[in-house]
Amino acid sequence: MNKLHLGCGRNILEEYLNVDVAKLPGVDVVHDLDKFPYPFKKNHFDEVFCKHFLEHVEDLFAVLEEINRLLKPQGRLKVIAPYFSGQGAFNDPQHKRFFTYKTFDYFSEKGYYSKAKFKIIRKRIFFFSGKSFMNSKFYSLPFDFIINLFPLFYQRFFCWVFPSSEIHYLLEVIK
Repeated sequence: MNKLHLGCGRNILEEYLNVDVAKLPGVDVVHDLDKFPYPFKKNHFDEVFCKHFLEHVEDLFAVLEEINRLLKPQGRLKVIAPYFSGQGAFNDPQHKRFFTYKTFDYFSEKGYYSKAKFKIIRKRIFFFSGKSFMNSKFYSLPFDFIINLFPLFYQRFFCWVFPSSEIHYLLEVIK
């Protein structure tokens, strides 16, 4: 299985081809991910993983169209991004955009802004992220459960009162 990890930074994953703009230890391919095309063959990867990467790119549409090109039919795109109401969304001055529960709806079959099309398999909001005690599953599980029962209600009425930190998407490429 061919797996690609875009914008890996220092988060090197063994089963993946790790790509970043910075030449850091463990990075397999150094490439400016705002420059196209990426140095890989069309329909080559079964999975692309983007953890806290897509919020940094100049042109989200171009990046997703390139990911669409790289994925095999039925290939999966896994995305972890800052949720728009969370503190982490605003901490990094290099963040160019934030993500909501409906962001990837614009790249679904019904979307018309981009040639990149993805089927949404799963999307889930996480109240906490990381590994501290406060972010443990025991502490955050009740929040995550309630938020994801009614995600659009939460996003409309409570996201600024009880801000979540991350949103995770699992998408399947449509070709």
